[in-house]
Amino acid sequence: MSESNRPLAVGDVIHGFAYGAFGRDHFYCARVEAVGRDWVVVRSSLGTVEFSTFLDLVQQARDEVCPNGKYNCEPGES
Repeated sequence: MSESNRPLAVGDVIHGFAYGAFGRDHFYCARVEAVGRDWVVVRSSLGTVEFSTFLDLVQQARDEVCPNGKYNCEPGES
């Protein structure tokens, strides 16, 4: 299965803004803590927990290069 077709999983890193899936003020990379059929919960490097039902946007942000210039960055790195 190609990376872009792989479902979201606990532990995945979501990079940057995530196309607004977590709101306009979300800019940090975050790690997936829980995922359901039509929802995802992430925790940012700031410790905030955020929820989204925009799985396609979140998956797309996971599969691209981190805006910090690092692929598969750890949340909190800058």
